[in-house]
Amino acid sequence: TFKATSRFMDADGRFHRLGGEIVVDPKDLSTAKVTLSIEVASIDTGIGLRDNHLRSEDFFDVKRFPTITFESARVEAAGRRATVHGRLTLHGVTREVAVPVDVALTDLAIVASGEFVVNRGDYGLTYQSFLNPIGNLVRVAFTFRAHAP
Repeated sequence: TFKATSRFMDADGRFHRLGGEIVVDPKDLSTAKVTLSIEVASIDTGIGLRDNHLRSEDFFDVKRFPTITFESARVEAAGRRATVHGRLTLHGVTREVAVPVDVALTDLAIVASGEFVVNRGDYGLTYQSFLNPIGNLVRVAFTFRAHAP
């Protein structure tokens, strides 16, 4: 999920189509390798007109940049908390990010959750509205559940 702010109305939303892979030794979270791909056109803020505008060239430009991807480079783990360092590619721009994650392990699955902030301007998402200025910082929250193959 994500939350973006503006002067008059915040936008809470999610992406419905995504996939990825987590490969990890449950006894050593620092071994984790994470890949994620999100289909940007699946954005949903609950307001169709806004979603269409977000898909347009003004924002995500889904025709040119159909996916958001993340690939981990290394993981720092301490107990069931970790910081996943990796490359986030959004709107054709790749940047290094560090994502704090809480991890729960069961015999059947690994559940990872956390949140971090993205500065949309860092990724070339610079559209601005004179009447309703949009904040640059977007809070991203996630929970992923991975099952053994």
